[in-house]
Amino acid sequence: MTGDNASETVPSLAEVIAGLVATLPATHLAAWIKVLRTVHAPDGRTESRLIAAHPGLGLGPRAGLLLAAWRSTDPQPPGVALALALEAAASRYEQDLAAHRVEIAVSGPVSDAVSVRLTASVAIRVIRAADATLLVTSYAAFGVQEIVKEIRAAADRGVSVDLVLETARASGGRLHGEVDGRAAFHELRFHPDVHLWQWANDERHGPGGRRGSMHAKVIAADRKAALLGSANLTSNAYSDNLEIGAVIRDPGAVASLVDHFISLMRSAEGPLVRLPWQPAS
Repeated sequence: MTGDNASETVPSLAEVIAGLVATLPATHLAAWIKVLRTVHAPDGRTESRLIAAHPGLGLGPRAGLLLAAWRSTDPQPPGVALALALEAAASRYEQDLAAHRVEIAVSGPVSDAVSVRLTASVAIRVIRAADATLLVTSYAAFGVQEIVKEIRAAADRGVSVDLVLETARASGGRLHGEVDGRAAFHELRFHPDVHLWQWANDERHGPGGRRGSMHAKVIAADRKAALLGSANLTSNAYSDNLEIGAVIRDPGAVASLVDHFISLMRSAEGPLVRLPWQPAS
């Protein structure tokens, strides 16, 4: 489509900015702001520079939409003004989110009709919110270097981190492959504030005699915010799979969740027990 009709299909720059701050992970948004500060006007290289600044799934259409809206704006703001607008909108968006008790997070396909945050972005924000304690549980874990980096940063600032993971052996063959979640966090093995836990082998038989799995997926910062959802700590779950989650900011509900896991860890008989970093031979 060409001519005036084409311009009518391009959302306003304000609409595009609002959509980007609601869906782009914070790390991607920061990278785009950095690029835009060096660009005076949209040229043939701007889109590729935005995508290369922090590669990720589905960035091409979003970068293209931003450039189209920018070009169609009259008068056309310089890149530094666009960067400032993105930064201000993101700050306001975070303030608005803080006022809500529940926030939805998704992985995989996104809807143009609903502004939702991507799981990776939400997970990072919850981890960064931790001041004293961080609880992370997952059935599977691999290929999430950005999450590992954020957990290390939390531990480095004095946050006590509890990782509750499934193991290949304890899963009874249900966990695919011979390597379990310990491998994903191996670089944290010497950190004094990072602690591994597992559901003890002999505590896994339910009333029906069937063997249970450690299937919970939780990231809880202190006793104030928790991300609950279907996504494991894997690159597939955070980018490719269709996953859904919710961040709860109700202190009472989050405290109950955290206390539940603490009670499972502190009981003399388990069921959650400390997990060695090295699998048994």
